[in-house]
Amino acid sequence: MKVCIIGGLQRRENEYLTACKEIGVKAKVFNEMSNSFENSIKCTNCVVFLTTLSSHNMINKAKNICRRHDIPFICIDRTSPESVSCAIKEAMGCKDNCKGCLFHAESKRAN
Repeated sequence: MKVCIIGGLQRRENEYLTACKEIGVKAKVFNEMSNSFENSIKCTNCVVFLTTLSSHNMINKAKNICRRHDIPFICIDRTSPESVSCAIKEAMGCKDNCKGCLFHAESKRAN
């Protein structure tokens, strides 16, 4: 599963990536607009907006891309890596031991 994280603190970027990796999710963090912004969002399964630490322009553009391509997005106002991983797990309905869960390799092999 791939996720884009929009916003957040630049110094915590590695922490966001590590937290996502621990739950089995590949993540890309955008703290500012870049050339690959739109293409990266189009190729993800979900987008997480850290609303307190991101520009309005970046969030509006990302929301429009998500709506055009029917990509779910999560808006959270907490910026800790734990909050990000919990929000992703909660949004996907993960209960840490469910069958068919997107986050666990065992369930992916079983299906």
